[in-house]
Amino acid sequence: MDEQNIASVRNKLNSENIKLWLPPYTVDGSEGNFPTEMVERYAAELKLDVIVVLNVLRNLRNHAVTKLASNQKFKTTGVATLKVKIVNPQQKSPPRKEFESIEINLDENGKKLRELVASKCSVDSGKIKLISAGKVIQDTCSLKDQSVKNHGQLLALFLTETVQESLEKERKEMELNKIREDADLLSSVDADDPDNRYYMQIADQTGKPIPLPVEERKALGLAMVLHEKGRSAMKRKEYSEALILFLEADKEFGHCNSELLKSVDNYALLCLDITWCYLSLQSVNQLFDAEARLKACEMGFHRCYGENLERLTAIKGGSDKEAALYSRLYLLQGIVAFHQQQYPQAQQYLERAASTIARLKVDDEAMTQIMALGYSATEARLGLRSAGGNIDLAVQYIISQHEEREAQLGKEEAKKKRRRREKRLGKTQAGEWVNAEHYDTLRSMGFSSSQARRSLQQANNDINLAVQIMQDTPLGSTSSGSSGFVPLGHEGAQGIPESMLAQLLALGFDLESVNEALARNNGDLDAAVSELMADNDMEHGFFQNEEGRDEKEREALERLTQDISGHEEDFLDATLEDELLYLKEYRTKLVELGF
Repeated sequence: MDEQNIASVRNKLNSENIKLWLPPYTVDGSEGNFPTEMVERYAAELKLDVIVVLNVLRNLRNHAVTKLASNQKFKTTGVATLKVKIVNPQQKSPPRKEFESIEINLDENGKKLRELVASKCSVDSGKIKLISAGKVIQDTCSLKDQSVKNHGQLLALFLTETVQESLEKERKEMELNKIREDADLLSSVDADDPDNRYYMQIADQTGKPIPLPVEERKALGLAMVLHEKGRSAMKRKEYSEALILFLEADKEFGHCNSELLKSVDNYALLCLDITWCYLSLQSVNQLFDAEARLKACEMGFHRCYGENLERLTAIKGGSDKEAALYSRLYLLQGIVAFHQQQYPQAQQYLERAASTIARLKVDDEAMTQIMALGYSATEARLGLRSAGGNIDLAVQYIISQHEEREAQLGKEEAKKKRRRREKRLGKTQAGEWVNAEHYDTLRSMGFSSSQARRSLQQANNDINLAVQIMQDTPLGSTSSGSSGFVPLGHEGAQGIPESMLAQLLALGFDLESVNEALARNNGDLDAAVSELMADNDMEHGFFQNEEGRDEKEREALERLTQDISGHEEDFLDATLEDELLYLKEYRTKLVELGF
């Protein structure tokens, strides 16, 4: 039965305060009489056939009586009636339009409900995921604790329909667990440590890294990885898989600091993607979660981009690329409003979506010309949108984006290089790394490497104090001042046989390290050599451990990124083909309703 006709007749009944479960429409629980005058008037006013109106009235009466009976049953027995929409992405025939009714006590757990739904559909319960108000129903918790209510509406997703269902289900679960493990490993790695080559770094809209506590970085990192994995599935139009990943990401975002989420657009984008999945699975009108998510998305965009995209323009110099997100937001808001029978509001949203999409349309010939220069379709499309369709400006924009990325990478590499040097220079007495710039300044003043490093360590990076320390302390004296041993140059290193010195140098020790070891050990050759070798063994073991850890992190990074786009603005690269199809469909529906 056409939902638009049902909505029209229902609105008419509500406006006239007509209750179909009361006489004359219902008598002793059975169908009574629908006055001919009322049926004909509704048909004329709604421009529907009399038979259509009568059938809709009967349908609504049956629904009202059934709901009344289920309310009474819930009140007396505690057994709730739930409406479950079945979505099977592998089904070749059109998806079901109606709900399945399931009766269950809300004290039962999620597993019991899943088994009842599976029995109703004659499928293996392990192939079904249940979603209520945007949350995956958990097997072990009671339905009541998961906010499921009498007459609640749920979505049932069929995960697979292949010969190897159980293997596929197991693979997906293992894959999800592996994503969690890999993301947890990489987000635990300190990105500021110059010895770490594989790590997860969270940056703002300008590409500048955001410093975060470890636990928060781990939660946000995992949420973002799950979101990206879901986007990859959504690009492949595997909406059921995408929705599961998105809802897992939503759960992880719940562990993040709310103030942090207000400063970034990630959660807003996730809400938009979840709602797009609802639409693609034909479930927008069944899940009330869609409206709340679109509100969260709009608020998030306003905070991050500005009411009129002014913040985005200030940061990036333009906002045309992000307008693609708004086209999808307006479209979804219009569709949700339509299913809530708010037709004038739906029309306004759809027109805003149409206007935005028209502005974002790019010329195919222009795309071809830019791609002929060696740029990708994503770069060409985003460049043209950013440049208002001008090919020359689009190419300039793409080049400038490349240069900005390279400059940012260069900055990060320079920072890493500096930190690597500082790590080699050691820590001050206060526990900070020796300042490499201060060290270079002291070296340029003629002080030796050892003097510069040690004085900065003692002076806690105070360069003036470091100079004073070197002027007050004779070269080569120890901290206790108990020895007058002064190490000499290579040619005259007293007490060190040439063969031993050659061996030490061959092991990677420089002459300065040898002399320093001798100074620390008051010229005792055996003690100095023992110290050097002990340090070398520790360092060798450290690097072996580092190499093993590096390999694990490299493998984790490869797994996480294997199906994720390397272009940081890939999420903005919407062709808008699907948006245009939905826009046409819902505009037609509004016209049929007289709007």
